Amino acid sequence: MISRPAFIILALVAVAFLIYSMVSIINIQSQLRSRRAELDELKEQLTVQEIKNEEMQKLYDSTGTDFSALAEQIARDDLDYVKEGERVFVNVSGD
Repeated sequence: MISRPAFIILALVAVAFLIYSMVSIINIQSQLRSRRAELDELKEQLTVQEIKNEEMQKLYDSTGTDFSALAEQIARDDLDYVKEGERVFVNVSGD
């Protein structure tokens, strides 16, 4: 038979383990809720972007216009792209 002090220590260890387990479960559930909210937001952003892409594709298909010149201009102005072999000079004086 287990002595009384050993039984008390064993009971305290069991209670501590239960408390630790419950805190861990609550923490995991909180993280899971947060990740699900983040996932829902990303899904919503994806849906919005897919709708925009469909609208752009419909516009492109309906006009039959070559947008490559427009895409090139946007890439140069907004994204700072350059053609291969091209040199870009930047005015660092601010003038």
